[in-house]
Amino acid sequence: YGNGVARGSIASPANDDRHASAKSQASHRSDEEDGHAGKHDNFHENGHHGNQEDGDQYMQHMLDKSEADRLDQDRSFVKPDDQNGTNFSHGVEEFYPNVEADTEVMATINQEGLVQVDETGGIQAFVAETIAIEGDDVGIIKSDAEIEKEEKKKYTKYFLGTVACLIAVIAAIVVPLTLKFAKGNQVNQLNIITEEPTSSPSLMPSAMPSSMPSSVRFTRVVQKLTPLSGNALKVQGSPQYRAAMWISDEDEMQMPLSMPGFEQRYIMALFYFAMDGPLWVNSNGWLGPESECFWFGIDGVSEGCGGENTGGCKPRGDFVGDYDKVCRIGMGYANNLYGEFPKEMGFLTEMTYVEIQGDWLHGTLPPEMGEWRKLRAFLVNNNFIGGTFPPTFGENKMLGTIFLNNNRFNGTFPQVFSTLKNLEWLEADNNTFTGEIPESICNLKSLRIFTANNNTLNGYIPDNWDENNLIEDFELEDNNIRGPLPETLANAKFLKDLRLSNNQIT
Repeated sequence: YGNGVARGSIASPANDDRHASAKSQASHRSDEEDGHAGKHDNFHENGHHGNQEDGDQYMQHMLDKSEADRLDQDRSFVKPDDQNGTNFSHGVEEFYPNVEADTEVMATINQEGLVQVDETGGIQAFVAETIAIEGDDVGIIKSDAEIEKEEKKKYTKYFLGTVACLIAVIAAIVVPLTLKFAKGNQVNQLNIITEEPTSSPSLMPSAMPSSMPSSVRFTRVVQKLTPLSGNALKVQGSPQYRAAMWISDEDEMQMPLSMPGFEQRYIMALFYFAMDGPLWVNSNGWLGPESECFWFGIDGVSEGCGGENTGGCKPRGDFVGDYDKVCRIGMGYANNLYGEFPKEMGFLTEMTYVEIQGDWLHGTLPPEMGEWRKLRAFLVNNNFIGGTFPPTFGENKMLGTIFLNNNRFNGTFPQVFSTLKNLEWLEADNNTFTGEIPESICNLKSLRIFTANNNTLNGYIPDNWDENNLIEDFELEDNNIRGPLPETLANAKFLKDLRLSNNQIT
């Protein structure tokens, strides 16, 4: 309506209802006509006589009425049932009072024979291609082409969804397998790639992973210290390795590798780790930022070593490259040290005083200690040190005091003792020394105290004492000494204490 008219064929239940309504009205009129006709027949058959003219007028009236009803039916616009179920049989103006028909368009439509238009311009009947009205519902009636197009879209949508699902499933299977094989290939590549050969040996692999990643500085530290500690630096977890790691990456001082005294600081850190430093009773200053000369046990004055401004070190000289050198280790008594003397300790050639008593030292004394040519006191009573006393100490001209009591020293009584010209005090009780006391012991004119009780010594007592001997205390109890007392002992005018019980003296 308005500016255009829809074309097509009616395809709605409302159209069927309209035809059914028309048939019902036609049937009703037919019944009325039959009824009037019957009445007319009965009128003549029953012999009732009326006015012939009135009868003719009545019949004409019924015929006109029937013809008028038919004409009204033909040009009426039947609207499907509305909400109240009412049928309308009025013109366009009554049914759509606000809609004006386009006369020109309607005429064109009428000429084309598409729909019929009555005298008032209303459409008698029309069929819509895409619009059908049924009650209060409006539905879309689609053509076959549109239905086919929508079916194609629907199948395309299903196809794309299926393809997407297949891609997702394939990805879920392929991606993990790809990553797995890629990882395996990477590992294989890492196994076959090697570094360029170096001038010095590379670090040896270890049984356990390191506690921290190796730095470039650590590698340089290992190279610098290898002449001193050897392959022990490459054994992860060893005291040497831990000390090198500390001075490389953890030491707050971060001493340059070329700086004099670098090796000394490393050795003192090595001593800390080798002796289980974290469990010491007193470890003040150890591995701190200060100079090692001021760490507990090093700091102090003894045997001419140490000073107020140098701690437990000998002050450096005036020549280039000199440094303050550690010259004492006095850890006191029962400080809970546990471990072995590292051989690197021999590098500390200015050492004059060593005291570690009542602790848990074990192993043997490394021969490198013989480099302590300035050592004056070596006190290691009440530990668990075994082996013999290193003969390398024979070159020492200053060692005056040796305490070896209550250890596990063994073997032939050391001949080196009789070569220590400055020896004054030697205690070696409660060990397992064997053999004879060397005759040359009488040559130690400075010797004042000599005790070797409770060993397995045998043979005879030395018999070469003279009046120049300073011996005051001579003890060999609980051994296998035999023979008579030597007469020359009478020449030792300073002798005060002689103990020889539990032997085979005659």
